[in-house]
Amino acid sequence: MASGLLEVAGVIDPGQFWPAGTADADTTRITVDVEAGAFTFRAHPGAPSQVTRAFDNATVVGHTRKAAIDKGRIVVRLQGIDAPELHYRPQSAITVRQGRTKAQTKAYLALNEDYRQHLGETATVNLTRFLRQAGQNPLSCVVSSAVDEPDEVFDTYGRFVGAIALAIGGQKESLNTWLLRAGWAFPAFYNSMSKNEITALTDVANEAWSGDRGVWPLQNDYAKDFDWKLVFRRPSKNPAVDAQADRGPVLFPKLFRRLSTWAVNKKAGMVTGTFHAYLKKNKDELFVADDFIAQGPAAQTRTLDEFVDSDGFFSLWPEQAVFKEKPSTLLGPGGAPVTW
Repeated sequence: MASGLLEVAGVIDPGQFWPAGTADADTTRITVDVEAGAFTFRAHPGAPSQVTRAFDNATVVGHTRKAAIDKGRIVVRLQGIDAPELHYRPQSAITVRQGRTKAQTKAYLALNEDYRQHLGETATVNLTRFLRQAGQNPLSCVVSSAVDEPDEVFDTYGRFVGAIALAIGGQKESLNTWLLRAGWAFPAFYNSMSKNEITALTDVANEAWSGDRGVWPLQNDYAKDFDWKLVFRRPSKNPAVDAQADRGPVLFPKLFRRLSTWAVNKKAGMVTGTFHAYLKKNKDELFVADDFIAQGPAAQTRTLDEFVDSDGFFSLWPEQAVFKEKPSTLLGPGGAPVTW
């Protein structure tokens, strides 16, 4: 469990979210004033928080390579939650360099869409409504992450992983907790989280489940029927919000992303076999939550395919899975690893 705490003071613009913008319910852009000392770090509880310049001109190297702070903004992935997908674009299983044929390329490009899930739009719209209750635009916020080293802050896609706190109606609110409690997101845990964080968010998710809120009445346990008609409705086309039309079965988003990637690549002739076979080949490592909470990193490593049978039935509840966070490295302007 991390002893340190990193906090970032910034502002969030509700106008970035769909349908006015493209942001979804669990990833957002925060504007920060680096010169004003937006980033502060304390090494342990009771230690003073001090301004840190560790992230100035730093680069996150992982699945992608990107600036940690891009033109005064950071992209935040809300830790511990996963909202229904609003726009997920599956990657090609074979690149041109790897020998993708012209026929495969043509088929892939014909399917190269941003796919969405039911309630992806509804979750985002409800988040925007919640933010607008503050009566301010933009809104001041603080993004926090329990870490000990700078390398632990960003995920492999260059997103700051943390919780966003702000004032709504005179009360301090956590966007992570609010989305989970309202039922607009599933719990989604990684081994970068502490046992206490996992337990607390599981309790919140169970509250939403018992109240039959948001995604829970529509939760789909079967990853097999991919809906090709559900594609991202871009803001430039002035999409009308229709909550009733947005209702339908909702698969755990992490599984949906893999199902859509398999479906697109199979239809394009770049993968063969069943979805279960695809998961078995492209292994996602995880821990079962109870085991991870009891043993930490010593818990038994499992793989996602173990919990998805040949019919696509997913036998874990979302909060029972603790996925292994894919690594990233934070490099300074000279290319050396970043330290405090």
